[in-house]
Amino acid sequence: MPVQCSTCQATTAVDLKLNVSAPSKAIVSAVPKSDFVIITWTAAETQGMALVFGRGLYKFNGENDNNFSPLLFSDLPKPAGEDYHAYFFRATVNGKSVLCLKSEFHPKLQPSETTLFFERLVGAGASRNVGTVITSGTAGGIWELLDLGDVVVTNSARFGLTMPKEQQGLLLTGLANVVGDNAPAGYSNWYDYVNAEILKRDTCLNSGLISTGGRETTSGAPSIYYKSSGTSLTDVVTNSRISDDECGRIATYRTLGATLDENDAYVASALKAVSFTNWVSIRNVSDLPCAASSDDQYDRFGYCSSICGAYAIWAFIMGH
Repeated sequence: MPVQCSTCQATTAVDLKLNVSAPSKAIVSAVPKSDFVIITWTAAETQGMALVFGRGLYKFNGENDNNFSPLLFSDLPKPAGEDYHAYFFRATVNGKSVLCLKSEFHPKLQPSETTLFFERLVGAGASRNVGTVITSGTAGGIWELLDLGDVVVTNSARFGLTMPKEQQGLLLTGLANVVGDNAPAGYSNWYDYVNAEILKRDTCLNSGLISTGGRETTSGAPSIYYKSSGTSLTDVVTNSRISDDECGRIATYRTLGATLDENDAYVASALKAVSFTNWVSIRNVSDLPCAASSDDQYDRFGYCSSICGAYAIWAFIMGH
């Protein structure tokens, strides 16, 4: 089955206030100082980030087909089978510097190396390279109201039911204010603005999401969620693997958080180890654990949802 949204373009209905550096394939050994770093993990997630933040200059179709700058720290082992630690490009959003980065470290596979990687990335002590870390990407939707393409913004991460009991008890907290300020006229915040002015109006994105096996037409346009729904928690719940019992235990998962992933609690733990708490998780729903074909949903709609997630990241940066 085809990957959906592959022909979609970045919005022209809204001025994204972007400036983008020219592509360079030169290997870089130090991270440029930035107000924000967006970290994502898969090729589809990275291509969604490139679409929204790259102004048509950047592509990422894989490690051997991209025009990002390779990042290779001189004193850190490379992830197994990889040539570099990460790939990135630089942009500004409304005058704020942004590093758009694909990590080759996957925290569940290299937890100790990941801590060292994030220490290099954010900088040690008072010599920080980065103001705020935005960890992002695809996720399973736990809340009952979530559907493919919806996005959840949170400053809370925890480990899920595939993890040892002592880790399940850890609650990790990031940036205090995930909503921000300086809201555009007529809106309470930038997320509401993006919901109305970008996500609701993007006919290509919406058409891709509601194709067979995707988002229910009754769900309407995708939305960014940034506060609790009733008594539900916004936490991102990190498992060590995709588990077949996620649907069977969905009632329990819904007491823990809003989305399921395999990275963010590891990332939050690594950042805590280097005394860095200015992080936020922005996760886009690419599959539903109880869907009849959740694996197929991830493969077919992960790029669509990654575009939605990138717009949510843009909203976060605009508010901060």
